[in-house]
Amino acid sequence: MYLFECYIWLVNTIARGPITLAGINDKWARASVNDYKTDSIAECTFHRWKNCVQLLFDVTIKCNSHGEYYIEDGENLRSENWRNRMFQLFAMNSLLKDSKELRDRILYERIPSGEIYLTTVVESMRDNCVLEMTYQGFAKKEPSTFLVEPYCIKMFKQRWYMVAHAPGKGKTLIYSLDRIHALEPTTQRYKLPKDFDAEFYFRNHYGVSDMDMQPEEVEIKIEAYQANFLHTLPLHSSQVEVDRQEQFSIFRYYIAPSFDFRQELYKHGPVLEVLKPQWLREEFRKNLAYQLSKYQEEQEEEPSSDWRPLTQEEHDQIFGRQTEIEF
Repeated sequence: MYLFECYIWLVNTIARGPITLAGINDKWARASVNDYKTDSIAECTFHRWKNCVQLLFDVTIKCNSHGEYYIEDGENLRSENWRNRMFQLFAMNSLLKDSKELRDRILYERIPSGEIYLTTVVESMRDNCVLEMTYQGFAKKEPSTFLVEPYCIKMFKQRWYMVAHAPGKGKTLIYSLDRIHALEPTTQRYKLPKDFDAEFYFRNHYGVSDMDMQPEEVEIKIEAYQANFLHTLPLHSSQVEVDRQEQFSIFRYYIAPSFDFRQELYKHGPVLEVLKPQWLREEFRKNLAYQLSKYQEEQEEEPSSDWRPLTQEEHDQIFGRQTEIEF
C-alpha cells in the first residue's frame, strides 16, 4: 500500500495549485507518508509516479512553461469515474495520516482484509499478468487454487470485488478479495478483451450478483421522508422520479432486479412498496408473509418445536439465487 499512498500524496500536493519539483520535494521532506525520511524524490521516481497516477486514476499531471506541475483536469477528480472513486478512498487514508490529531474524530466504515490484495490485482491489470489465486467462497468447504486474468475491480458494500476470467473454468466470474487465501503473480500474460468496458459491464446492475440477469423496468413507491435519501443518493443511474406527492414518491428504474438490488429494497422495510414488475411484487409479498410468520407465536417462550432452518432450495425460492459470483 506504500506506493498507493505516495501516488495519492503526489496528486493531493499538486492539486492544491501549480508547484515546482523543488516545492514538491520541500513538502515531501516533511510528509508523513515519507517513511524513509528522504530529503527529495529522485527525478526518475517522480516521473514513474506521475505515469502510474495517469494509468491507475486517469489523472494527468502536466508541467507549464514556468516549470510548475499541475493537474490537467482538476474537475476530473470529482467525476463519477470508478478510478476517481477509488482515488478518493485512498485520498482519505492519506489525509488521515497527515492529520493524526483528528484521527479519533473521523470515522469511516471498515473494509475487510481483502484490501491487502489490491496492489497485486491492480499491478496485474496494469501489466496484463496472470495471477495464481487460492480462493474459498463461503459455500465451499475447501479452498482451491487456479489461474485468473483480472479485468477490473469494484467496491460494493465495504468489500472489494474482482471481475476476472478463469481460463481453467472457461468463465468470467466475480471474486471477493476478502475470500482470497493467497494471490501471486505468474510469468504468464493475458490480453484484456478489446470489447470489455468496466462501466458497461455493470451498467444495468446494482451490486455484483446475477450478472447474467436481464434488465427490466422496475417501479417502487416510497414514503416521502425516505424518498429524500434516494433524491440525494440514487440507487442507480437509471433512476427517474415519475411521481411526487406530499406523502410518497414513485421511482422508476431500468435495471436487472438482482439479489443485491432486491436486498437494497428490502432494507427500507414497510415504507417501500414494489409496484412492478408483477413477479417481483409477488416475491416481496411472499417474503413478507414468511417474515411475519416468525412473529406469530410471540406468546411462546421457546420457538415452535417444528421450526427448522430453510433448505438451500427453499432459500433460493424465497430469496432468489445469486449467480456469476464465487461465494
